[in-house]
Amino acid sequence: MLERLSRRIANELKKADPDGPGSAEVLTYAIGVKLNWYSGLILTMLFGWILGNFLDALIAFFSFVALRKFSGGFHFRSLTFCAVFSATLFACIPLIHLGHDGVLLLTSITALVVLWVAPNKSVDLNPSKLDPYLKWISLAIVLVNFIIQSPVIALSFTAQAILLLPRKGGEQQ
Repeated sequence: MLERLSRRIANELKKADPDGPGSAEVLTYAIGVKLNWYSGLILTMLFGWILGNFLDALIAFFSFVALRKFSGGFHFRSLTFCAVFSATLFACIPLIHLGHDGVLLLTSITALVVLWVAPNKSVDLNPSKLDPYLKWISLAIVLVNFIIQSPVIALSFTAQAILLLPRKGGEQQ
């Protein structure tokens, strides 16, 4: 659904301005990324509100996004599935009760996974001067939870760390 919508918007933009920057394919990709992000955010807010954990669902969303930006990882083939699955995950994470020791254990395991595999990018779409430091930025983000000691952030980071692990199927980026 999101793929079709992004393709339709891109085609309409190209019709309106055929000589504008970017091909229809590039526009489709860029629009799809934005639609996925906003759909995930809106669905996370909706599911979080329904489940009675609106703020914690948003914390799960934004902590996941912060780590993912620098660490990369597995992508679902469908943007729509990604948005719905992610929002469901972020709204359900606050329902999992995790004690102090669990937070420390998950944060430690996540830090080791990040140290081992991050950044996990198969294609360097936007090379930057930060590239040599992505592992260390990702690790620093995870280590902050030793100070905050949030169960929601620990679980969110762990979910992202799982997506860093090599696998068959899907797309790595």
